[in-house]
Amino acid sequence: MNAMDLYVVAYVVGGPVADETGQDHLAVVDAAEAVVKAATATLAAKVLHALGFRSTQLADGDTATRLSFWSQHELNAVYERVGGVVTSRTVHRAYDGETTVDTEITLTVVLPGIATVQLTTDWYEPYGGHDLPLMRAITALAA
Repeated sequence: MNAMDLYVVAYVVGGPVADETGQDHLAVVDAAEAVVKAATATLAAKVLHALGFRSTQLADGDTATRLSFWSQHELNAVYERVGGVVTSRTVHRAYDGETTVDTEITLTVVLPGIATVQLTTDWYEPYGGHDLPLMRAITALAA
C-alpha cells in the first residue's frame, strides 16, 4: 500500500482533511493504516490456512495474495494439495550489480470466497524435480 492509498482510506474513514499537516490528519492516517494492517493480517491468515499452512504470519517480502517459496519442491507440495494453474517465464534479476537470467515458476490458485493468490519460486536446477507434477503441468501447457 502506498501513501496515496492510505490517503484515500483515511479520506473514506475520516472525511476530507482541511490541514494536511495537522495532528487530526495524522491521527486519521494512523487509524486508517491500522485498519489496513488488520485487514491484511486477516486475509493472510485465511489464505495461508486455505493453502494448508499452520502459520498465519507472512514471510518478509510476501503479501496476502503473493507468496514466494524457496524451491520448486515446496511449491510442488502446495500444487499437489490445492491445484491451480502453473506458468513459467524468463526473468532478469539484478543482484549486487550483476544480472542473472532465471526461470520463474508461478502457481495461480483461486481460493473461493477468499482471494486469487500467486505463489512463485525460481527454478533451481541443482534441486532437480523435472518429474514433479508441477513441472509436468508446465510441460503440458507448453505442448
